[in-house]
Formats: sequence, structure tokens, C-alpha cells
Amino acid sequence: MLHFSPLDFPHRAVARVALGLLLARGGAAQAQTPATFAPVSTYPTGFQTFPFKVAVLDVNGDGRRDIVTADSGGAVGVLLGQTGGGFAAAVTYAGGDGFSTGLAVADTNGDGRLDLVVTNSISNTVGVLLGQPAAGFAPVITYRAVASSNSGSPTDVAVADVNGDGRPDILTANPGGDEVGVLLGLAGGGFAPATVYPTGSRSGFLAVADVNGDGRPDVVTANGSTAGVLLGQAGGSFAPVSTYSTGIGTTGLAVADVNGDGRPDIVTTKSGSNLVGVLLGQTGGSFAPVITYSTGPGSNPQGVAVADVNGDGRPDIVTGNTGNSTAGVLLGQAGGGWATVSTYAAGAVGFTLYGVAVADVNGDGRPDIVTANFGSDRVGVLLNTGTFTPLAAAPGAEAAEVALFPNPAHEGFAVQLPAAWGAVAVRAELRNALGQVVRQQPEARPASGAALTFATAGLAPGVYVLRVQAGSHSLTKRVVLD
Repeated sequence: MLHFSPLDFPHRAVARVALGLLLARGGAAQAQTPATFAPVSTYPTGFQTFPFKVAVLDVNGDGRRDIVTADSGGAVGVLLGQTGGGFAAAVTYAGGDGFSTGLAVADTNGDGRLDLVVTNSISNTVGVLLGQPAAGFAPVITYRAVASSNSGSPTDVAVADVNGDGRPDILTANPGGDEVGVLLGLAGGGFAPATVYPTGSRSGFLAVADVNGDGRPDVVTANGSTAGVLLGQAGGSFAPVSTYSTGIGTTGLAVADVNGDGRPDIVTTKSGSNLVGVLLGQTGGSFAPVITYSTGPGSNPQGVAVADVNGDGRPDIVTGNTGNSTAGVLLGQAGGGWATVSTYAAGAVGFTLYGVAVADVNGDGRPDIVTANFGSDRVGVLLNTGTFTPLAAAPGAEAAEVALFPNPAHEGFAVQLPAAWGAVAVRAELRNALGQVVRQQPEARPASGAALTFATAGLAPGVYVLRVQAGSHSLTKRVVLD
């Protein structure tokens, strides 16, 4: 069985952020709700695929969530969700010419279909597999992800519009060159040659978020013992890296607002220390010193995700643990911080587990855990069996309950306004993670208790913010699109 220590294998999966429904203004915290999960179900990804990273989205548009894996054997795997639950046999697509560990799923060419983007560290390329009208994906197209004179060995990837031209761009973490590569999307399709930005040390994986609130995407990297932050500049370039200590052995990265102050925070795993580290975002885009929490003896956490898994409105931390083949869950606490970890078996002990994702895979409204079980050529699915209760409304008109469903959403969602608001003038807008307005409802005066509808077809998967202004009432809610 193959196994890599943090020193042998410094790059680790980046877990996509999928936050649960939160009241961003005036919300009152509930008492701690337990998190419970059914025993793991595992699904084969194919012989010697060695899945490293995992994502959960509806890639074929049938309304059911599918599992996508970046397979270290040099492929991408797709397990389509089935009616009644479960997943079909994996279909694999060549991702390039070797060692595919980074994965992003996004509409890269604006045709409304999700595409797959993977890294190929042996050939220093990134591979793009375009989604097809009749389902499935086209043969991979590869683009060099490093400077021509550099063997950067890309290991992670993200997709974002970094220069504001409306076209998705590709960003890669290149630990072999201590750099981030940026491939700008071209008007006629495809991507320009990579421009690289130094990170100061081995940047094994990355995430993109607006950490300083200026409306431009910034890059966060995990560099072994530091987190690097490259602030986005006008025109799509990036400022020199600033680094923040995370402690030795950083092996996973997520960026999310974990304390509800409106600023993105950094969450890392530290395999050798059996810890997660949290760096809280500060005004202006800097970060506070790291605070650590135990993931349990011998857990060796790798992948990490942030989501509200118990429905209490507070973000929780979920880790994929290689040491004991478990998913670790640290529940967010009312006064801040996270509870003692609870672990759930995610596969056979002794078979290395790396990536982790959190998403509602069976449509019951509860976030489930999906793991990439590298050593056993499988993915693990732990269905959430918790009992969710609605968020309590805080005193005051601004906290009147607004129902939003479904969430996560796919083609659209509805916003049910409280009858108590009456027939007031309503304005609403949907903003992406960079604060850009992507959908807007013209001012209207719906009937008392009526619902607004938002169409979201064509928007990239991710976390969005819905802002509602209804007369004197104003609130903000998080929406997850898959």
C-alpha cells in the first residue's frame, strides 16, 4: 500500500467551502446540537486510481449530486448520483499525463455546463475537460501551468475571474517552484500562458477569496509552516506575498468566515501535530496568530472543510484523517472556538484517506461527508442523520424569519417573506464571494407573505450572499450553489 508522510508529500487537497444557512445580522445562537452520521458507505473509484481530492456537485444537470475525484493515478473520476440514493460505478477520464492531485469544478467556457480542471505535476500542466451537451466530458486539453524555465510541479488548482473581464481564470499551486501560476482566460476560449508569482516557500495548495474586502480576488496558499496571502491588484496581478505562521506540517487548507464577522479566515490541518489551526481575518486583509485545536491522537489530518453540519448556524470544521481513516468533526461553539473532536469511521483502518468534502448528497437538507480514500481506491459517504431545528430569530424586526429553499440550490431558489412584513417594497441581490452582484431583483411590492424566486443557472458553484431589503427590514443570508 502506498503512503506518504508530510515530508514526502507536502501537497494536500483543498476542501471547497460549503457553509450552511446563517443569519448574518441579528441572528441568535442556539444551544449545541449533536452531529450524527450513519456508518460509512464506500464506492470504488477504479483499480489503482488513488483518489486524492473529492468534490460534490451536480455535473450532469439531473438534479442529483455527483462525486468527482482527482485520481493520483492520472485521471478524473465521476460517480453519478442515482435515484433513491447511492452512486453509479465510477467513469474515469484521462486528466493529463500523471499524478493528478488538484481538482476544481467550474464552467470555464461560459456554456452553462460544468467542466473539470486538474493538475498534472509530472508534466507541469493543468488539464481542462469540458462538459458535453449529452453528458460526459471531452478529452483533456492541457496548458502549461509554470514558467517555461521552471519545473513547478502543480499540485492544486482553483478557478476564479482574477482580472474582472468576465472570463474564468485558472490558478495553480506550484510547490516545485515556490510559486502560484495564473492562466488568464482568453476571449476566444482556452487560457494564456501562465504568469507566476513567488510564494516564498513550497506552496502545495491554495484557495481564492477576497480577504481584504476590496472586491478583487486574493490568493491564500499553504506553504508547509506558513500561510501565504497574495493580494489581488487592479488588472489581475498580485502583490508580493505576506506570510503568517501556521506551525510545522501544514497539510490542508480551507478559507471561510468561521466567526461571522464578515471577514474570511484561514483553516489549516497540521498532520504531524494532530491539529487544526485557525487564523482569524483582520481588517485590511491580515490575519491574527494561529489558534490550534486537537484532531485526536494519531489522526494525522489532511483535507479540511468548513460547514454547519449540525444545523445550529455556526460553522464547524471537518477533517479527513489519514492516521485512523476517519472524518473528524469539531463543532463550532456559541462563545467562539470549537468543541472536542468527534471522529467517524470513513473506511478501513490502515488505508490512507486524504481529501474531504461536505455536501448534501441525498437531498434531505442535511450536509453529508464525502472522503477520498487514497489507499483503498474508494470514496466514503457518511450520511448526516442529525435532527435540524430552525435558527431562532433574534428580537427586532430585522431578524424576522425568512425562509430560503432549497439550500444548497442548483437552478434556483425561493425566498419566502414573513407575512408580518406586509406588502412592503422589496429589493434583493445575490453577491458572489468577491462581493460582486451576480443576480438582482428589481424593486417590487409582492403580496404579504409571498415568495421571491432567484434563477441561478449559469453561476459557478460556491457560497453566495443574498441581501434582502424590505421596507425597514434588512438581512443577509448565505446561499450554497452546487
